[in-house]
Amino acid sequence: MRHYLTSIAFLAVLAVSAQTPELLGQERWPDGTLRATRFQENGRVHFITYHENGRVKEMGCFRKGRRDGVWKQFSDSGALLAQAGFRNGLRQGVWEFRSHSDAVVGRLTYADGMIQRGEQFDEQGALVAMRTY
Repeated sequence: MRHYLTSIAFLAVLAVSAQTPELLGQERWPDGTLRATRFQENGRVHFITYHENGRVKEMGCFRKGRRDGVWKQFSDSGALLAQAGFRNGLRQGVWEFRSHSDAVVGRLTYADGMIQRGEQFDEQGALVAMRTY
């Protein structure tokens, strides 16, 4: 029973200490649909922009005024076009670029803000060019 009460108390502390997202602002298209929204959560300012048809266009976040975490861009039909990573404002990890048909057409690999490798693919996914930096 004591273990059960300790678990409940721990969960209650977690629930109280978890930061609730704070809405910072929103913009709307002339027809009233959402164009952009910004909110703050856990020390990061997140943003989401929308195409006129209401689908997500881009999303990402900042920490201390610098790009941080995963950023994504989407077509107006909802297809993922690009995914990129940042850490403290520096380009980081594998960046991937896709066609409207969802085929990977390019990849860039970064470490500490410096490009390490680039790859280009055809629509069938075959590697057509590669360069190491």
